[in-house]
Amino acid sequence: MKTEIFEALIQIVNFFNDPRHDTNLLKKAGIKDDKNLLPIIVRVGVSQTISIGQLAKQLGKNHSSTSRQIDKFEQQGLLLSAYNLEDQRIREVSLTEQGKALFQLIEKTRYELFDELFRQIDEDKMSQIADSLTTLAEALKRADQS
Repeated sequence: MKTEIFEALIQIVNFFNDPRHDTNLLKKAGIKDDKNLLPIIVRVGVSQTISIGQLAKQLGKNHSSTSRQIDKFEQQGLLLSAYNLEDQRIREVSLTEQGKALFQLIEKTRYELFDELFRQIDEDKMSQIADSLTTLAEALKRADQS
């Protein structure tokens, strides 16, 4: 059972890490393709506020290159950064109104792309998948905090 879970997770991670899918999603949404845009906007959008260090860790990139990308998207009006009030060494990032609109467009397009796939799975099975993924995500979050 554990082997099947790990194999399925690897398949899912590989799917979402494949830049071709990001390119396809951005094209369908009518957004200019930038390989760094989607992963950053989605992670900041989901987190609402995230430090550059945490974002770099999630992206598997170093702090410096992530910071440069943040600066670029900040100049484009998509992100806003500020230093943490309690620890001035920590720079936190959030979406601007323009960034939130882009995040919502990305989410809407993602749902449209996946809707066709999800229609092939019956309602009960979808509910089981949602419950299982939520349970796994919560367990992983607890493990990450330890």
